[in-house]
Amino acid sequence: MGKLVMGYWDCPVCGTKEIRGDVQNCPACGRARGDVKFYMKNYTEGEIREENERGDIEYLSEDEAKYVSKNPDWYCSFCNSLNSDNAEYCSNCGSSRKDSESNYFDQLKKRKEREEAELAAQPHTAVPQKSSKKPLFILALVILAIILLFSWMNGNKTAGDLKVTALNWVRNINIEKNIQYSESAWVLPDGAELIESKQEFHHTESVLTGYMPREVERSRRVLDHYETYYTYEDMGNGYMQEVPHERPVYKTEYYTETIQEPVYAQVPRYATKYYYTIWRWSPGRDVTSSGENHETAWPEYTLEENEREGKRSEAYSFTVTNSKGETAEYRLAEKDWMNLNAGDSIFITAKRTGAEPYISDEKGNKIADIVQIR
Repeated sequence: MGKLVMGYWDCPVCGTKEIRGDVQNCPACGRARGDVKFYMKNYTEGEIREENERGDIEYLSEDEAKYVSKNPDWYCSFCNSLNSDNAEYCSNCGSSRKDSESNYFDQLKKRKEREEAELAAQPHTAVPQKSSKKPLFILALVILAIILLFSWMNGNKTAGDLKVTALNWVRNINIEKNIQYSESAWVLPDGAELIESKQEFHHTESVLTGYMPREVERSRRVLDHYETYYTYEDMGNGYMQEVPHERPVYKTEYYTETIQEPVYAQVPRYATKYYYTIWRWSPGRDVTSSGENHETAWPEYTLEENEREGKRSEAYSFTVTNSKGETAEYRLAEKDWMNLNAGDSIFITAKRTGAEPYISDEKGNKIADIVQIR
């Protein structure tokens, strides 16, 4: 059992504070100690005190502690007074203890239940708060700004003073040539003609050759000692009991450990390398046809030895000039290009976000996709 500490109580009638726990009646109004809660000076319930933080604790001497009952006060059912466990009759009204069944802790429990019930019974009316129109006004401005910015960025800009001043088309055929190459590789390709093969360095491989002892420093947490801390419990009789607790204190311990560290050697590895010749089709010469009208045609050509037709490509473009004499050139699909003629007046629409422009009607409705060349 820990040391005993003097407790205190406040008079619920006249409000006198810090009355010693061994005083049965309020020194100010004379009322008997009734439904009260004992406490310690300068201490919060549940607080932990370290060994060196107990200088302000008001301990009872050993002689004083001998006469203190270890049981809580009993509660008189007739006059609502608290009486020492040693008393058989109420010090306030003289009623027998046998006629009262509850003690200090029973009364604390009932008091807590009563306070909780009263709190639950209170109507919880929300306090109306005066709404501020300023935040709503600012929010509306922000939303409007976002809408306007989005509309502007996605808006169209249509140019209508444009005239088609030139049409151009280009068609190209790449003629591939079958060429013999001299190559080397670790795998012989299909169709290759082997010239020679030989063993050559391919890569380096790490190979375990053994182990070497090495000392390393380690650390670990070990128990150093136990330290005592204290809490204080209400005894229900005007006094508090000091309760000691122990907790472990650890320290970091360093030590040296010998480990076996693996040792590796870098060993060269060899493989068969093949030297060979191989024929490959490769891009060769281009044959091209072009024009400035709708009479498109693929170029004519004659294949020479070891040649074949390769990739075909085509491009269709037109040039427009505005009223200021400024020109721009665009590329588009053949089917749409065929619908254009020199001298046509057209509309070109472009988005402010920089997306690709397109041919449109005067209201900005898309007719054909185009890509600006210059």
